[in-house]
Amino acid sequence: MGCSSPQSFIVLVVESGTPTPITGVAQLKVVVSKGTTEMKTLTYAAGDLTLVADADTSSGTLSVSFSGDETGDITFDVHALDAQGCEIGEHSTTVTIKKGAVNEGIVALDPRTGCAPDGGAPDGGDGGTPLGGCDLVHPQCAVANQTCQVNCTTKVNACMMGGTVTAGGSCQTAQDCAPGTQCFDYSNVGCTGTKLCLPFCDGNTDCAAFGNGGAGPGSFCRDPVKCPDLATASHTCTFNCDPTAAARNAGRSGCPTGLACLMPTVDAVDCACPEQTRTAQEGATCANSANCAPGLICSAQSGAQSCRSVCRCDAVAGSCTASNDCPTANTRCTVVSNQTIYGICL
Repeated sequence: MGCSSPQSFIVLVVESGTPTPITGVAQLKVVVSKGTTEMKTLTYAAGDLTLVADADTSSGTLSVSFSGDETGDITFDVHALDAQGCEIGEHSTTVTIKKGAVNEGIVALDPRTGCAPDGGAPDGGDGGTPLGGCDLVHPQCAVANQTCQVNCTTKVNACMMGGTVTAGGSCQTAQDCAPGTQCFDYSNVGCTGTKLCLPFCDGNTDCAAFGNGGAGPGSFCRDPVKCPDLATASHTCTFNCDPTAAARNAGRSGCPTGLACLMPTVDAVDCACPEQTRTAQEGATCANSANCAPGLICSAQSGAQSCRSVCRCDAVAGSCTASNDCPTANTRCTVVSNQTIYGICL
């Protein structure tokens, strides 16, 4: 009887390709190929791994086995995924098999933007691709305390263990959030450290409870859930925040720490990660509202555009009926054409 050849192994050391660590890695997906032929796809649970530059074998190390007859160059396409299944790092490397022995390769991941949760300006339209699987809004999973969440890797809504953090609360991983919600990481859009459980919805009635107690126009089923390579047909509820300059100045906009109450259009509001360009104050010239500080929008008056404070208007017959809340002396809340709830201070 002939003797079988011993297995060969390739050990991959996965690290960050930049000085900035890649944090919150929940899973590593490795696509193994030889030439143009994909051999296999492997997944490794990573907990809450942090990948650093110039890593050693004590962290982020993967071992891939091959039959003793396998030889040649093997390409490894490594993807780092966060707890929502969103890609936060990726890179490929090629390593040569040492027959019957161990060889090592280093994969320095380039950072990726992840799923970029729509925490503010709505994208408009329902569109998107429906994902199969469980019901996000009313999860009926087979195991107690499980919840249904979007899995961007498999493109299927999947049951997983949930937690007790309610809609709008802070979270660290997908397992923190109560059924009907999912943990979204706003660091992908610039607000590092801000992670929130957002409620799923099929329509505005699903958002009514989430909007209770807010000072805005209500909570609406508007924000689409995005995967890195796919816009899904799933949606989350907006925050019922107060976008006025008076609320901002008093620290009572109703948004979680790190977010601001922004207005993509005058009567549409949500808590979002403010762009770094939002610095201009009242009266400053602006190209669009992304130039104006939270509590202000860019408005054209007499042919010139400037940042103006947002105020509560409650327009009736072309006039504001709400108490004037403009924070700047000698300005009053003025109706904006085709809008009802909010106006601008002039």
